[in-house]
Amino acid sequence: MDHEKLARMQNAVRIGSSGKGTPRRKMKKVHKSSGTDDKKLQGALKKLNVQPITAIEEVNMFKQDGN
Repeated sequence: MDHEKLARMQNAVRIGSSGKGTPRRKMKKVHKSSGTDDKKLQGALKKLNVQPITAIEEVNMFKQDGN
């Protein structure tokens, strides 16, 4: 096998257009949405008997020591 063909094959298995030093994987891993995290959070809140407050978009929290 000549060096040019070997270099082309190595570059073909790199993820995206990244160059030297990137892992050679055949396909890019796509992470699933964090729907399970939301379910875990809702379950924990349900155990604590916390009621959701609707129509709140932002919360500012201040500590007494000023930090």
